[in-house]
Amino acid sequence: MVGLGLLLSAENARAGAPDTRVGLVLLERTLLDPPRLSAMQRWSEVVRRRYPAATLLPYVWHLVSHAREDGLRQRSARRPAGEEHEFGGLQNNDAVRHAWDVTRLCVQASGGQRVVLRTGASVTPGALGRKRIREFVQARRDEGIDVVWEPEGLWEPDVAQEFARQLGVTLLYGAFEGGRPRYEREGDDVLVGAHAWLRADGAGPSRRLDGAQLDALAMHVEALPDTTVIFAGPRAPAHLSAFSQLLGS
Repeated sequence: MVGLGLLLSAENARAGAPDTRVGLVLLERTLLDPPRLSAMQRWSEVVRRRYPAATLLPYVWHLVSHAREDGLRQRSARRPAGEEHEFGGLQNNDAVRHAWDVTRLCVQASGGQRVVLRTGASVTPGALGRKRIREFVQARRDEGIDVVWEPEGLWEPDVAQEFARQLGVTLLYGAFEGGRPRYEREGDDVLVGAHAWLRADGAGPSRRLDGAQLDALAMHVEALPDTTVIFAGPRAPAHLSAFSQLLGS
């Protein structure tokens, strides 16, 4: 059975009636400015009331995952003490470990045992990038926390899928590139790959998914009924509703 999820951001986190169709909610707020523990607990309860059937997955704080050149630091206000260059890039040092402690509290407050690791362009498919991702995943596994990996930058779909398989983690990858379906093979209905979660976001100023894009997702689900689709962007709740209606659920 298809799994439906939302990437909850400042763009689409408005209030609404409870929606039990949503099984996963990815909390992008914790990527930029993770709340303090008490605030995270309150916010998690608000999200659970809105999506009572959903598992909540915080994002790893960008001070763990993203280097300065990845461009997220100017979008956030909170940071612990330390030198700028010591943070991000999945470095193995005290500054990054302290930043991870903040994310771990978000995981605790959300009531789950899974996080989303978005890696920026600075974490490349080269030997060092792979080593740092592997060490991060193993360290989280030792803590009883599973990782969903969302790579950006130079990670092509086939390369990312194979590395995710080696790591034993779930891959989250964009179903569309420039608004066009990202098929695994030309002439196939499968987007990205059989084992990836699909991130579905519209392109252009409106960020709207059109009928052809929704049809491409539906054909993927027809080929792979156990697919998980995560809708992102300002229209994510509306896109999820439209897709659910298209599937007849």
